[in-house]
Amino acid sequence: MLDGGRRGWRWLTSGGNIRVRRPPALFVGPLLLLLALAAPYRWLFFLAYSCLILTLASYGWVRYVGPRLHLDRRLSQKWAQVGDTLEETWCLHNCAHLPVLWLEIDDVSTIPGYSARRVVSVDRNDHRTWTTGAMCVQRGIYTLGPLRARTADPFGIFEYEWREERTRQIVIYPPLAHVRGLTLPLGRSGSVARADILRRHTTPDASSVREYAPGDMLNHIHWPTVARTNRLMVKEFDQERAGTLWIALDLCAEAYQESAITSGTVAAPVSLQSSALPEAPHFWETPLELAVVIAASLAAKALDEERLVGFLADDGRPRLVQAGRGPRQLWRILEELADVRATGTLPIGDVVRRERGSGTALAVITPALDGAWLPALAEWQRGRPGAALAMLIVPAPLRASALEERLAALGARSYVCVVGQPLPLVNPPRPRATLRISPLGKVIGDVRRER
Repeated sequence: MLDGGRRGWRWLTSGGNIRVRRPPALFVGPLLLLLALAAPYRWLFFLAYSCLILTLASYGWVRYVGPRLHLDRRLSQKWAQVGDTLEETWCLHNCAHLPVLWLEIDDVSTIPGYSARRVVSVDRNDHRTWTTGAMCVQRGIYTLGPLRARTADPFGIFEYEWREERTRQIVIYPPLAHVRGLTLPLGRSGSVARADILRRHTTPDASSVREYAPGDMLNHIHWPTVARTNRLMVKEFDQERAGTLWIALDLCAEAYQESAITSGTVAAPVSLQSSALPEAPHFWETPLELAVVIAASLAAKALDEERLVGFLADDGRPRLVQAGRGPRQLWRILEELADVRATGTLPIGDVVRRERGSGTALAVITPALDGAWLPALAEWQRGRPGAALAMLIVPAPLRASALEERLAALGARSYVCVVGQPLPLVNPPRPRATLRISPLGKVIGDVRRER
């Protein structure tokens, strides 16, 4: 009995999607009918029957139209960079023989500045398509959804609402910029490194084969040659001319707090509800965002030179990308940089000491101008001048001349990156002209920027 009642209630509410928007409207018809039975006037019966028919017709409207509405959304890309325009195409299909006077769409997305909220209408047996978009102004990992849509009958008595709990993830990566006049530090060349280092730090490219020698790694044996020659042969790898480059990004919260206090400005957080977007993204106006852009750009530059590149950081959890090369390695580093925050407690010197390498070059990116990390930099160099580079994130009113002199005395090079000073992008957005029609019927040209 109880199960039958539940099934009947679910059928009446179409699985719980139909709700009463105006409950008092349900009692008007029955009350008028009772009043007409007590005082049998013809006009009271007419009003009572009219209200009852209106209520049933309103329920039948949402019961018929609601399940026949289909909303599709399609994102133009699965990932984006800061500065890109994110666009999503929506299509509403009405498969009913009745029109939809209004449909309210509410999308709970976390992308800053992006809003898909809208009220649309669609004719019977018709569809409607529109596009929503926003400029990507902040790197990070965001979600699209969940989605809620609702409609009602013409009199607003009943409401049909459905939810789509599925969410989709989109990653907004930091942009890549050209750092003019910068030369990357060189590590130990493969031709002069020790034999055990050569075996341990091999590159993906095998140039030839040779006979096995005691101490060679077993996973370097080239079995097709062994089968053909009946001799134990191992692969010889091409060694890098410039050595491996490790990029160490300072994410210690104390370093960025001191930088903000020294410059006299504290960056305001980006509001997720903000609807006013800047015309172009300003991703070098805070020390952290500038440091992230510099880290991504150094990785791209080194990988373009066909070098092995690794990444070190700690923002509360260790972030380590083992040295590698090629486009995949750049994406691995960008994935780590997409959501890093200045929330670490470990100074950059301790991060560098934890992953000290042999015969490799190091690039440190830090806003800490006190030089407490210089001993760790000196330990990494180990008497090899030119194997380390310090990218100093400096607020606009300050200079780092004293720190630059100390770095020069250690044999390390330095490069000053000024907060707020723009850098030329590797892939700048291109202007794209689109046409739109104003409410008065006038065609207006609209220039957007796209990658």
